[in-house]
Amino acid sequence: MQRPLAPGSLCLVPAQASGQAPPRYLCYSEGPDGPGPDADLAGTSTFNLYVTDALELWNTGFTPESLEKHKAQHDLDGAEDYSAWFRVARDQHALSLTLKDDGSASLTLSREEKTLTFDLAKVPRSEAAPRLQALMLGLAEQVCGLERQLAALKDEMPSPKKKPQTGRQQVFWPAPDFRRGAQGPATRKWMPGESLINPGFKSKKPASGVHFDDT
Repeated sequence: MQRPLAPGSLCLVPAQASGQAPPRYLCYSEGPDGPGPDADLAGTSTFNLYVTDALELWNTGFTPESLEKHKAQHDLDGAEDYSAWFRVARDQHALSLTLKDDGSASLTLSREEKTLTFDLAKVPRSEAAPRLQALMLGLAEQVCGLERQLAALKDEMPSPKKKPQTGRQQVFWPAPDFRRGAQGPATRKWMPGESLINPGFKSKKPASGVHFDDT
């Protein structure tokens, strides 16, 4: 039974075309770091790239001999190096696909100032159909799993509630408490010699009291 794609092992890549916006293709890898639908490739040193528009399928079709030849041409050690190249190019959107008139295609991966070019052959429809089916079902399974995870996270998140009010909002300032002197304006003291009529001004002469004439 063919296995679904591992998360993160695919990306969208535009194809070079004239005129309108270029069509986009799905590109994914098979190898020790990004197993694709073929379960037999897991844990091996095999590496292959696949490109599809959901109708047609292209792949590198490496055999052990052709893979070793390609590695020698680009000074690479193993399938892990191909997987690293693919991850970097995928994350930096540095993939370029060219469709040729003979039905084949070429895929270029860019990394800094270096490039890797892969020749892709069209897979016969009888062989491509089960692979595309496994790809579609694998992607659907991933989407359903992500939806379940998202629903579980929403259930765990607390619902927003209004903050409880500690009391009624006070509109007026509290009445001053002259006994405690804690609130309200401070009580002004009358200074000796200060005029009672005009506070803040001293009296011209001190008050001597009221004199009554003896009768």
